[in-house]
Amino acid sequence: MKRFTRVVFLLWVANFLVYVGVANWLGGDAVNGHVEAGRYFLGGHQTTEVSRKVFEFSRWYTYVLWAHGLVTFVSAIIQARANQRHTLAA
Repeated sequence: MKRFTRVVFLLWVANFLVYVGVANWLGGDAVNGHVEAGRYFLGGHQTTEVSRKVFEFSRWYTYVLWAHGLVTFVSAIIQARANQRHTLAA
């Protein structure tokens, strides 16, 4: 389980860094953006108009990153509890 937790965490870190790079390159992300009169805008430090496909990609990538973060967090909690049980049993 310890190895699984490490791998999940390292993959999340890599995914997060890629996400930040992509969001920077695109000019923001859809979760902080909006749709107005059929036009799609990414939000960040500025507002950037993009196509619907780019907007949808950004939105889903954000949700995947959040889900991956949740899996990483739950895995770390399970690992910590397993370590605690192991320590108490010894």
